[in-house]
Amino acid sequence: MAYSTRTPQFIADVALAWRLLTVIPLPFIADEPHPAPGRAAGYFPLVGLILGLILVGANWIFQLFLPGAVAAALVVAVWAGLTGLLHLDGFMDSCDGLLPPRDPAHRLEIMKDSRVGAFGVVGAILLLLVKFIALVALPASSRLPALIAAPVLARWAMTWAMARYPLARSEGLGVLFKTGLGWLQVGLASVVGMVVPLLLLGWPGLLLVAVAWLTTFLVARLAMARIAGLTGDVYGAICEVGETVALLGVIVLPD
Repeated sequence: MAYSTRTPQFIADVALAWRLLTVIPLPFIADEPHPAPGRAAGYFPLVGLILGLILVGANWIFQLFLPGAVAAALVVAVWAGLTGLLHLDGFMDSCDGLLPPRDPAHRLEIMKDSRVGAFGVVGAILLLLVKFIALVALPASSRLPALIAAPVLARWAMTWAMARYPLARSEGLGVLFKTGLGWLQVGLASVVGMVVPLLLLGWPGLLLVAVAWLTTFLVARLAMARIAGLTGDVYGAICEVGETVALLGVIVLPD
């Protein structure tokens, strides 16, 4: 079904990416059926850029009134809340499905189950703890570029993974978002994914891009080995792990 000509293609693609990755409403742009949802993946890093700017603003406000550690904890809470915990939920499901010893079919069933197991709970606690500690450890001068670069790179990683690796299931949102996704979208995402860290961090920012790619490769290879493909939950895991590794990467980047 073609969407309304009242909404230009670019705006419709960006709006779909925004609605998929955030819980912030877009009241002035109609939510219309999209004939090729995969085109939205090209704008995932752009959504990450906007989310990063929101996090920078939240961090600035919190630090005006609160000690640094408390401000960092609230930034992590806002970070998770902006996405409606969507990616964190995918990370938890991936921990439950991919980490314990199971056969592939059982792993997929576990990942579809809305209940959370011990692996998911422990994984989420450790992930959020590392994010929090990384923010506290970041020098004040590095927190702004880190809060912007991490969401951008993680969502570029999602686009890359969606295009590069096969799906583990023949149904679901993952299949839907393969429609219209091609290397043009990967190219668009890569421009933002590489230029933003470069502008924020200089040439060391490209090292952060390489780290994001390596992280994506490792998570994807784990999924390929365990369930012979990726799922929407694995995309969420790639996003969450990518953000966390990016924060750690900014800490250790050369000056």
